Amino acid sequence: MFTAITFDWGDTLATNYSMPYLATQRAAFGRLAEDLAAAGAQPRADFVANALAALAVEWHHSIDVARNREHREFDCPALFSRLIAEAGPADPAAVQAARERCEDRLTDTIFPFPESIPTLTALKARGYRLGILSHVPWPGPACRRWFVRHGLAPCIDFYSLSCEVGWIKPNHHHYQDTARQAGCKPSKILHVGDHPLRDVRGGKAFGFATCLRRTERIYAEEDLDTCAPDIEILHLSELLTHLP
Repeated sequence: MFTAITFDWGDTLATNYSMPYLATQRAAFGRLAEDLAAAGAQPRADFVANALAALAVEWHHSIDVARNREHREFDCPALFSRLIAEAGPADPAAVQAARERCEDRLTDTIFPFPESIPTLTALKARGYRLGILSHVPWPGPACRRWFVRHGLAPCIDFYSLSCEVGWIKPNHHHYQDTARQAGCKPSKILHVGDHPLRDVRGGKAFGFATCLRRTERIYAEEDLDTCAPDIEILHLSELLTHLP
């Protein structure tokens, strides 16, 4: 029936909603400022405040449907490069290490659900090609390092990340990139996610079969009730009962 299964990341494979994003960002950029100074740069006293403000502006614009009707992803790597450049010259190797530490701290705001690895492992053993189809602004290499650190990477065949595609689902370019990497027709892909628009309605419009991982107090119940996925689950492991 399906040859590939794709997964949203946050709130599907890992915790996301209500996690301490702002506190984590403050700590991550604070450490980045310290590391840059140790590498020879001279970050300003307001480095952290400026980083938080710049990131907030870009993020809120990207998720505002009224202002970002085409669902374009913002260029987070460019933002990082600009912040680091403004701190002044420093040892390149030390700067790269500092940047990666910051990125890793930011991505570790979320952690995989206990059922994620067993479910992915079982689906992989059944012969499915598995991919990540996710709206995530963090740089692609940092996202891949997260999957390595948390033990999910051996199950994943490909990553379609909005930070690399430049478009956010439900823009068709994001699903198109996923189908290209999956190497099959959209109708042969089952996409699993929690967002009624980005994961279910958008996926269906492009020709994917869809599975909604039901959540509460994140999206309007009416939107969840009416998005009409092909499969609905409460826990990821329930997929194993729906698929051969």
